[in-house]
Amino acid sequence: MDAENLDPWIHFFKTILDLPCPPDLSSSTEDPAEIDRREKHIFWKIKGITAKLTYRAFVKYGNPSLVEEKPEIQAFSSKFSLNFNVPLLESHLTNLLNRRSAFVGAKALNFAIKFTSASTKLANTMEKLKPFV
Repeated sequence: MDAENLDPWIHFFKTILDLPCPPDLSSSTEDPAEIDRREKHIFWKIKGITAKLTYRAFVKYGNPSLVEEKPEIQAFSSKFSLNFNVPLLESHLTNLLNRRSAFVGAKALNFAIKFTSASTKLANTMEKLKPFV
């Protein structure tokens, strides 16, 4: 495994997570029919899938002390932790904090919460979270 091969993918995922939401999908609403329509829109489906992929990669490789004993996987995990943990956290935090004033898809919001929660266990991501705590 090589972290350099993952670099373009993480940047692609980060770009998707950071995409601005179209105005017709971002206004705050309490209407169940409108929420259901927005949840089924391709924009929120793609953001939800991307949030899930980045969360699972973070959980698996974000903490080098929890990976397998194989040296190549530990090296990969260390590079992943140094290069990708904080940028991915920033994207997930943006989606999470957008929820205060705008609509955020349930799947994207769910994985943003999970990512943020898992980030509290690591020193490099906790530094980024301290201003919000």
